Amino acid sequence: METKEFERFVASQQETNVDAKIDRVQMRDEWLSELASLYRKIAGFLQDYVSAGSISYGYTKIEVTEPELGTYTAKRMDISIGRQHISLVPVGTFLVGCKGRVDAEGSAGRAQLLLVNERAKSAADLIKVTVNIKGTAPPSPRERQPISWAWKILTTTVPKRFVDLDKESFFALLMEIANA
Repeated sequence: METKEFERFVASQQETNVDAKIDRVQMRDEWLSELASLYRKIAGFLQDYVSAGSISYGYTKIEVTEPELGTYTAKRMDISIGRQHISLVPVGTFLVGCKGRVDAEGSAGRAQLLLVNERAKSAADLIKVTVNIKGTAPPSPRERQPISWAWKILTTTVPKRFVDLDKESFFALLMEIANA
């Protein structure tokens, strides 16, 4: 009996037609492009301070491993503000509810930057439930609005909210994780 259950389990874990249609290389490349875009945006926020010599930043190549994509090389952004060092560490793209996550790590804590639907204000906005009422079919994928992705900061407060990533919110994040 256990052997048959195990055989069903093994069969269920094999690649399906849906899995075969996913272009993992394209997904990885899109993720790395979004990551590069985030770093350019942050470099823009820091530009005045870098020009003045009070902040510096650089990149370190790291390996990221995701079950669906395997191991690949990405860049970690390292920011130095005097004695404080903050790293923006890419976590991955195959995550529930978002298209990517980067952890901002400082001496006093950690924060998350998420690539989510730009209309999302909280995690609850990422959950969509469709109920069929009296035989009405749910909207077809063509009728749904396309998702525009945006980098947002996940708050540490309860309930957790998404804050648009802009210069002011990023500076507040840096001060929080550097214990300023």
